[in-house]
Amino acid sequence: MSYELKINKEFEGTKAKNYLKKTIDVPHSALFKYLKNKRITLNGKKIKKDDVLRGGDIIKVWLDTIPLKETKKNFNKSKNLGMEVIGENEDFLVLNKLPGIVVQGAQEQSESLSLHLAYLKQKAQDFSDFEYFHVHRLDKQTSGVLVIAKTRTALRELNALFKSNKVEKTYVCLCDGEFEQTEGTIEVHLQRNPEGSKEKVSVVDTKTSQSKTTVSHYAVLEQYSYGEDVFSLVRVTIETGFMHQIRVHMKYLGHPIIGDSMYGNSYLNRKYSWGITRQFLHAKTISFTYKDEFFSIEAPINKDLVEFLSYIKKK
Repeated sequence: MSYELKINKEFEGTKAKNYLKKTIDVPHSALFKYLKNKRITLNGKKIKKDDVLRGGDIIKVWLDTIPLKETKKNFNKSKNLGMEVIGENEDFLVLNKLPGIVVQGAQEQSESLSLHLAYLKQKAQDFSDFEYFHVHRLDKQTSGVLVIAKTRTALRELNALFKSNKVEKTYVCLCDGEFEQTEGTIEVHLQRNPEGSKEKVSVVDTKTSQSKTTVSHYAVLEQYSYGEDVFSLVRVTIETGFMHQIRVHMKYLGHPIIGDSMYGNSYLNRKYSWGITRQFLHAKTISFTYKDEFFSIEAPINKDLVEFLSYIKKK
């Protein structure tokens, strides 16, 4: 069975893939599989990375494997997940995302961002047909700054802003060991690993069509110790965006993030599971200029991370 979506003028200029992320209720990784296998087409053709929608375009979706958000029975459900709004205007709002909340995922999950966004929309008595939508993503267990668009126009403009690398994002993480250099830059090629691999992303020596050059800048803020173990609290500013970039970069330096179940030190993770149960990674600040106004928004570090720092001692 197939389903057709006819594009009206309201969505002209929107990238086809961005439209699909909003419309098709599947995880981001699954969406790419459907596009690759032509389970979703644009005017009868395979959808390419830079395809832009025009009024009258037809997107065809084969529904035997793909759920449309409009068909979800629980689409209108909402849930207050307790995330603080730390910035807002008429076009967007900024949340301090809590760990354990899925950003890109189906609404039926009990801790899905979409449920909280539906709650915020209802609270604001916003009766428009646009659902608040995240502009960028954070891993499920990463906390901190998350920008949410409140209109279709804002979503397009903010997406363009993020893609142009005109947004500065700063994170803090707690890493294993003492850094030889207290500040520096990491520039390596990252590539997604085949499905089923233990680690989803790895460093590759040579730039290929499947890899991306990624850049992060780091500075050690404080050093901590607990018994014989040494930890470094690090600020990281990213120039590029890639899945798990900071987590892979820290492992590449030989200082994996504490609590990181995918790229971290499994021995230390088990040893300190009494105090930290997720990766110690927090999106601290975000800064950008939107409609000639400069915004710099900071998310307080979450309670679980603050408490763990209080257990260990500064050197």
